[in-house]
Order: sequence, then C-alpha cells, then structure tokens
Amino acid sequence: MKKFKWNWGWSLLTVFVLFVIIFSYVFYLSIKHLKNDELFEENYYEAELKYGEILDQKHRADTMRIAVKIHLKKNGIQIQFPPYYPPEKVEGTLTLYRPNKKLFDKNIPVNLDSNRMLFVPGDSLLPGRWDIHLKWKLDSLGYYLEKPIMWQE
Repeated sequence: MKKFKWNWGWSLLTVFVLFVIIFSYVFYLSIKHLKNDELFEENYYEAELKYGEILDQKHRADTMRIAVKIHLKKNGIQIQFPPYYPPEKVEGTLTLYRPNKKLFDKNIPVNLDSNRMLFVPGDSLLPGRWDIHLKWKLDSLGYYLEKPIMWQE
C-alpha cells in the first residue's frame, strides 16, 4: 500500500471544496430568509383586479388642488386634509403597513376633527419603516395615497 503524500494539488482541491461548502451554506441561509411570505399580498389575484381602480384613485389624489399632507410629529403622525373638505363627509381607512411583520399592521378609520386632521399616536408605533396607505371617499369619489415613512421614537 502506497503512503499518502500531501502536495499542492491536494491543497488546491481542499480549498475548492471548502469554498463550495461555505458558498452553498451562505446561499441556503439567504434562500431560507426569503421564504418570509409576509411581504406579499395574501389574495394577490383579487388585489390585481382592483389595481386599475386604485390607479384612478391615486391619480385623483395626486391632482387635487391642495394635497393631503402627512407630517411626522414627535408624538405621532398628523394627516392634514384640504380646507375645502367637510370633515363629516370624509370616510375611509388609514392602513399603517409594516413591510417586515404583518402582525404590526394597523387599520384606523378616518375620523377627521374640526381642523380636518387625523392624528395617530406615536406610542402605538414601533421604530422603523412603515407604509401609509390612506384610502378615503368624498362625494362618492375615491382617493388613494401611499407614502413610506421612517418612524423614530
């Protein structure tokens, strides 16, 4: 029986095999984290069918004479509607969507005060990225506004 000799060929093969093993492990970890399906819509087919309507609502919101303004205050999020909006006629939903964790999503009915403002207290929000989806109706016309924000305590 011949005795095993270690030379540069075996060293090269060992480095190559270790590289493939480490690369495969890193690839596995990245794929494992991508399986987080909370980033996607559950009923995506129905959402796709409604997307044309949402585009019309976005266009309507973008072409308003005075736009709805979203202000980040120290104690929360303030949403200011235009002065010509009667507060009692506005109805809708504010959705605070947390892209990385569906558990923290919030749906808040749009109830404007006499100053045509909606306020969301900051103590109910975790720091990080939130997507604001504001959907409202006035005189049977729908409007839709999306805005990403970074909330910090």
